[in-house]
Amino acid sequence: MPAKRVLAVLAASAVLLSGVLALLATLVEADGIEADLAERSRQALAEAGLPTDVVSFSGRDADVRARTPREALLASAVVATVDGVRSVDVSEVATASPAQAERGLVAEAHRAAKALLQRAVDDVLAEHPITFRPDSAALTRAGEDAVAEVASVLTDAPPDWRFEVGGHVARVLGSDREGAEELSHARAAAVAEELVNHGIPPQQVTSVGYGDTRPLSRLGTSAIDRRVEITVR
Repeated sequence: MPAKRVLAVLAASAVLLSGVLALLATLVEADGIEADLAERSRQALAEAGLPTDVVSFSGRDADVRARTPREALLASAVVATVDGVRSVDVSEVATASPAQAERGLVAEAHRAAKALLQRAVDDVLAEHPITFRPDSAALTRAGEDAVAEVASVLTDAPPDWRFEVGGHVARVLGSDREGAEELSHARAAAVAEELVNHGIPPQQVTSVGYGDTRPLSRLGTSAIDRRVEITVR
């Protein structure tokens, strides 16, 4: 390659490299400016007793997201006083209406109440597991007592709540999946029927047989895998 051409290529490469380095330097500087402005703005908001997570930056331009008009006015005024901030845009975060807020509180209260009831049921079953006679859906005497105790816990639940009785069996070498599902469903149905006999409205109770598909132990062959779970819906 002729010397002049080589020099021209080297010169062009140098210009390109300088441009790339300048761009990288600009980006790094911009990131540093944004981080510095954001930090100082949050400090100013904290000193003013305002939320600090409402401000973000694009270069020297701030964006303030506030939950109320008053908060937007105060926060934007504080951020605008920070040295180096060029502009402040405000976007007010939509807030729930009183009716929506009330519905949200009611729903949260229902979730909390269901969680408490579920814990009470789980505590009963942990202390008194529902047991059956070997290879059958016939409850033992202890199993009947356990179901009666669970029924007493569920008695005062609201009428629109539902209770799923889930039957589970352990894995047995050589057994077929269909037979395991049938036995688990028969056991769940027996418990559901017993709950109804103890006063739980039938429309609130459903039974499901999961067979050996949801083991608690690693291999699914342990005694803990033979169980009935009652889930509050």
